[in-house]
Amino acid sequence: MNTLPGVWLDDLTRQEVASRFDGKAVALVPVISAGPPAPHLPLKTAGLIARALCHKLMERLAVAVAPVIDADSFSRQETLGQVLGDRLAGVRALGARRIAVLEISASPLRTLEVPGEALVLRVGDRIGDGEYLTSCLMALDPRSVRMPLLPAGSSSQAFAGERGMAAEVEALFDALVAKWPDLA
Repeated sequence: MNTLPGVWLDDLTRQEVASRFDGKAVALVPVISAGPPAPHLPLKTAGLIARALCHKLMERLAVAVAPVIDADSFSRQETLGQVLGDRLAGVRALGARRIAVLEISASPLRTLEVPGEALVLRVGDRIGDGEYLTSCLMALDPRSVRMPLLPAGSSSQAFAGERGMAAEVEALFDALVAKWPDLA
């Protein structure tokens, strides 16, 4: 039985989704972009960080987290916009009245147009920093970091990743509660 205030949207039945959105739940739609690949980090890095941040938010808030959209898997920006628009329309069709798009990107997706009145939250001022990504992955899945390929002089540490992600979660929490005070 799920005891967290938040859930993964795709773990719910349609009936459970409807009852969740009848309340104060926020549909959270994560969109990731890893940027240029680092030779010592696997392709799953940005997705793993996104899921970890979303899970920490689920521990504290009534959010229903939609499946992650990987912006890097689309060769055309228009396609990404269409997929995001379709995802937002889908959560609205399920009854979501409160929607937040969580952009987790190594560089801003400046042309990302978010239709409707969704709150857009951005994580990533440090995502482009290889030390930050590596530190986060060291905290989440240390065996995935290809240590022999780590740049010389790297100061990446799991503890730094844990602290960085905790700070990101705190900022996201504050932004969501500022928009919807009854979430807290």
